[in-house]
This record gives sequence, structure tokens and C-alpha cells, in this order.
Amino acid sequence: MMEHILLVSKKHMNKNGLNIWLSYNGLRTKMRQNFVNKVREKDLELKKNEKEVAAKYEGLRKENNEEKKRLDDERRKMDEEFALIKKRKEEVEKALAEQANGQNTKSKKR
Repeated sequence: MMEHILLVSKKHMNKNGLNIWLSYNGLRTKMRQNFVNKVREKDLELKKNEKEVAAKYEGLRKENNEEKKRLDDERRKMDEEFALIKKRKEEVEKALAEQANGQNTKSKKR
């Protein structure tokens, strides 16, 4: 509707008024184009930053997974060592108990 009014007004304008209107219209078009260009530049910048952040995230995720795997392997080895130590402790306690029983039976025989 505004453009219709401007068109109607354009018909009734003198040459000077028409030049002002055309100048205003050209300025408005330039401003709009500048705005569109800035939005496009900002969009490209944001997409670039998004890719950088995604790459950094993937690197950190991979590093975290590797560290988790390393720690799981280390925990598994420690669990195995603990089981061996526990088994050895039980064997030693059993041998000491048998040795104590053997000495008790010798003492009773005398």
C-alpha cells in the first residue's frame, strides 16, 4: 500500500521531488543490500566457527574415549593382580594353618 501511495505521489511530483524520491529509494536499496551482505558474512562466520567447535568436540571426545579405554585396561590389570594376591594370601594362610596343625599333632604325640 505504501508503494502504491509512493507511485501515486511520484506521478504528481515535480522533477526535483522525483530526484529526491529516487535518491531516497536508491539509498534504501543500498542500505538493504548492505544489511543482507552483513547477514551473509555473519552467517559464513558462524558456520566456520561451528565447524571449528565441532572439530574440537570430536577431538576431545576421541581423546576422552581413548583415556577411558586406557583406564579400563589398567583397572582390569589391577583387578587381576588383586585376585592373584588374594589367592596367594589364601594359599599362605592355608599352608601356615597346616604347619600349625602339624606342630600341634607332634606336640601331642610327645
